[in-house]
Amino acid sequence: MSEACVLFSGVQKKFGETPALRGFDLEVPKGSIVGLLGRNAAGKSTALRCMAGLERPDAGTIRVLGRDPNSFDVPLRQRVVYLAETGVPFSGARVRALIELCAPLYPHWDFALQDRMLAQFGIAPDRKLKELSLGQQRAVGLMLAVCPQPELLILDEPAANLDAVVRRELLETVLRLIGDGERTVIVSSHMLGDVERVADHVAIMHAGRRLLQAPLDELKERSRRLRFSFAAAPPETLVLPGLVSLRRGARELLATVVDYDESAAASVAAAHGAHVEAAPLGLEELFIDLVGEHGLATRRAA
Repeated sequence: MSEACVLFSGVQKKFGETPALRGFDLEVPKGSIVGLLGRNAAGKSTALRCMAGLERPDAGTIRVLGRDPNSFDVPLRQRVVYLAETGVPFSGARVRALIELCAPLYPHWDFALQDRMLAQFGIAPDRKLKELSLGQQRAVGLMLAVCPQPELLILDEPAANLDAVVRRELLETVLRLIGDGERTVIVSSHMLGDVERVADHVAIMHAGRRLLQAPLDELKERSRRLRFSFAAAPPETLVLPGLVSLRRGARELLATVVDYDESAAASVAAAHGAHVEAAPLGLEELFIDLVGEHGLATRRAA
């Protein structure tokens, strides 16, 4: 990987007796767009809040732009912007007042970009936030997040509960704004198709741990679903490189692997007198196989 913008090493965080992060590791290259994926309660929001310095870990180390985010001074805080899943507070405030509150805090606030985004989404500055559509409210939050021109932009479900058209418009706006490779973006989303459209890296979490992290193109290139067909009942399990999911049928096994090796798959099939077929996987299929009921990670966490 290139130089890291964010590093998590063995990070643990509990809320009462409930663990949210259990030895979480993450490395985010500078200039990348990273999709942070996981089921509900996987620990995504906790990881992002720790990254932004809003939560203090119980153990482990975090480095953001080379520093502990809990010790950031004002100049460093101006280089990092976090947009929560709940969006912008102060729903009774007018958009203009929110801008007047935020803009003076950032020395590189982009007023031209501010005006373009207001016009693009049809937002009148004198309207109260609560008077806007949900899509417009999300656009205001995104505007307040990108106009400071942050070095690191942290987005937690930025397009949640929006229809497909508005989601696409918001995500394309993000791409246009940060597609120069100078900024780093970490986006958490349940919409895997959206992540696949904008991210160049993905990190998948489950039960407070990182299951895998890789450049998206590389991950898709080396992931396969293997169908092993047998003349009789199949074995209980198979030993395969990068095995993440295994489903058993009457005379077949469906195996998902993230380190596909054609010769290894053929050798396993020959050893069991089986026929094997390989098919590529999209990000959503891989995610479901990895953290769904048949995923090895789910079985181990149970």
